[in-house]
Amino acid sequence: MTSTDTFEEFKKAQEILAETIDKTARVNMTSIEKMFDLNRASFARLQDVSSPADFIARQSSAFKEYAEQVNQQFEELAAIGNESREKLTGLSQNFAKSMDFSKLFDFAPTAAKPKAKPAAKAA
Repeated sequence: MTSTDTFEEFKKAQEILAETIDKTARVNMTSIEKMFDLNRASFARLQDVSSPADFIARQSSAFKEYAEQVNQQFEELAAIGNESREKLTGLSQNFAKSMDFSKLFDFAPTAAKPKAKPAAKAA
């Protein structure tokens, strides 16, 4: 393996990481925008509350929407993480297969020893 090949492999890994960071940032930004929209909608709904039961029902509905949004965000982030992990794992396996470890470890070939024959039993 040449240093150019090694450089290319590291460049690919950096591209994967940059792509992962970009995707993660976009998912987080979208999620924050949705949370702001949910907040605005929640406050707008609370302006015309008629009773404590109505208030609790609307708050419960808002909480459910928040929970669904956060769950969706975490699922998207997990999918992005899994995808990048698969790409990096494949890249590292290809890199490891192409490495020549014989130059790193100087092992002398060992001679095979003949097996000793078991001694005959005395009668």
